[in-house]
Amino acid sequence: MILITALLLALPLPTPAQQPRQDAPAIQITFLDVGQGDAVLIRAPEGQTALIDAGQSDPTRLLHEMNVDQIDLLVASHPHADHIGGMTDVLNRIPVRFYMDNGQPHTTATYQRLLRTLQQHTDVTYLAAEPRTISLGSAELEVLPLPPPRADDHNNRSVGLVLRFGSFTAFLSGDSEIQELTRWVGQGVVPDVTLLKAPHHGSDNGFTPDFLETSRPEVVVISVGDNSYGHPRPEALYAYGAIADGVYRTDLHGSVTVFGYEDGSYEVLPGKDVSAPGRERGDADGPQASSDALWVFPDAPGNDHQNTNGEYAVLQSWSSQTIDLGGWTLCDVARHCFRFPAGAVLPDAGQLVVYTGYGTNDGVRFYMNSGRAVWNNSGDTATLYDAGGTAVLRYVY
Repeated sequence: MILITALLLALPLPTPAQQPRQDAPAIQITFLDVGQGDAVLIRAPEGQTALIDAGQSDPTRLLHEMNVDQIDLLVASHPHADHIGGMTDVLNRIPVRFYMDNGQPHTTATYQRLLRTLQQHTDVTYLAAEPRTISLGSAELEVLPLPPPRADDHNNRSVGLVLRFGSFTAFLSGDSEIQELTRWVGQGVVPDVTLLKAPHHGSDNGFTPDFLETSRPEVVVISVGDNSYGHPRPEALYAYGAIADGVYRTDLHGSVTVFGYEDGSYEVLPGKDVSAPGRERGDADGPQASSDALWVFPDAPGNDHQNTNGEYAVLQSWSSQTIDLGGWTLCDVARHCFRFPAGAVLPDAGQLVVYTGYGTNDGVRFYMNSGRAVWNNSGDTATLYDAGGTAVLRYVY
């Protein structure tokens, strides 16, 4: 049997700071609770502000409550409605000095309305999202290089920003997915960061092991609300919880503010006190605690047979050795099995996911390529067999 340390499904929540320090200037980053969307307000110690995305609908009430009377830089990470839906209201109700986007148009009514509003506001200066460094008081925003435009992929052209204030660093990149994150890692532009805004609302395609190993965030904040996508995905929560000291979610903690100091220290102030958090999204079909390292999430959002990648199994290791999985099989009680290809490994302290539906294996995500759901919602048994057919791990639910 593989000996693997027990893992709690519910992520531990660090004790929040009650108020920021008064003895040192701080950069303030607030992840506004705008539901299923992004809106991040950055305020420099000297008072300059940047708003990265604006949620699905008007966020100006929240901004006015925070005494925001001018926005020096407004950034649309990409033209999806849950990021730009509220920008027309921001432009019409709060003075904006500079506006930046990725330069890629969209055909939606939301984008067209924003475009008309920008054309009316001739006092707003447009900035292209090209590699550059923008001063925000004593802080700096580095704009990362964008890939060439692809009309069918807006997420992977999200504007990537690295915020620096002394030794404190934050990484924000809209809905970046595996392709863009991998590109940035390969270009060497992903630094070791203090704070990470989880890309793509905590989606399973919003992180890679290499990206997390390179960035090594101490705090992760997930901007998320009620949604039909299953965000944040359990595998993302596992991955963030394995590397960060604290993981916060706007759907649980309300608007989350992080105060960053020049020496690299930070404090976190959630809008809601969650001293006894309830079950995380997706827990209904997973264990609260287990000595095993195999879990199954069988109940996909919607019709299981029409959303086969909405159900999956998670294999987690906390051991100090890499495990060669080539030729191993994962089966349900009815002997629907997935055989790991040659070269597949479970790295030390690593994780992989086996989806039921179709896809391309990438070493972290594997696919059974089944056209129908496999795992029974009412109960089943998942068994992992080694290459010789010996049962190694078993999970019964």
